[in-house]
Amino acid sequence: VVFSRTVIHSAIFLILSLAGVGAMYLFLTVSFIALVQFLIYGGAVTVLILLALMLTRMGVAGKPEPTTGVQAPFGALVALGLMFTLIGVAVSTAWPGDLGGSLPGVTIETIGNEMFNNYGAPFIITAALLLVAFIGAIVIARQEDGD
Repeated sequence: VVFSRTVIHSAIFLILSLAGVGAMYLFLTVSFIALVQFLIYGGAVTVLILLALMLTRMGVAGKPEPTTGVQAPFGALVALGLMFTLIGVAVSTAWPGDLGGSLPGVTIETIGNEMFNNYGAPFIITAALLLVAFIGAIVIARQEDGD
């Protein structure tokens, strides 16, 4: 995702990376979280990122800015510091052995019933609002600079 030269290729690699995380959830037999990962992150977040790129008018094949001689070593130093900090936190944390399993009575069916029966109207209103915002963003992105 990071080393690709074009934005579209980066978006495709991002979709594949997020789908890989969803596949890991499937291997862990957490099907609802895997479905949410595929739909929300793999689809909606990637579309949102592409939409933001369209609105900035960067172009599909936006060229990255050339880096100076100071930026690369400084970035590597910051990345190494962050890596050692995260490793230190992971090693020093007392991780619980048993997480307790799932909550009783909470299944995918109950989550779906709550979302669509009790919160159906807000769900539909939010979907319509997002659709209108998406169409408006496309119209704004397609306008010429002189209009």
